[in-house]
Amino acid sequence: MATSTGVSARSAYRQLLRATRVAFHNDVRVLIGARQEARQNFDQHRRHGIDTPMQINHALEVASILKHNIVQGSREAGDESAKWELNIHDNIERGDNDSIKVAGKNVKVEKACSS
Repeated sequence: MATSTGVSARSAYRQLLRATRVAFHNDVRVLIGARQEARQNFDQHRRHGIDTPMQINHALEVASILKHNIVQGSREAGDESAKWELNIHDNIERGDNDSIKVAGKNVKVEKACSS
């Protein structure tokens, strides 16, 4: 049982590292910090225990959030008046305000995406 859990934990760790690369690829300082935090959390829970599946699931959820919901913004260094540019990649979950306003109700929105 420890072997299959070890593989799952390694797989979750790799997914988490990949997600940090996707989310923070232009920001080396934050990328290194996120990877150090992931390593520290995995090292704290190195031994197999009752909560191991829960910890693995948590790592997978964090990886999903990093990959699908984190957008980094940047602007030219030294120019405080520069516009912010967002790093929106293919994996980012996109929605519109109309879907948020209905709060889970099934409502058909009658407008084109481009408007």
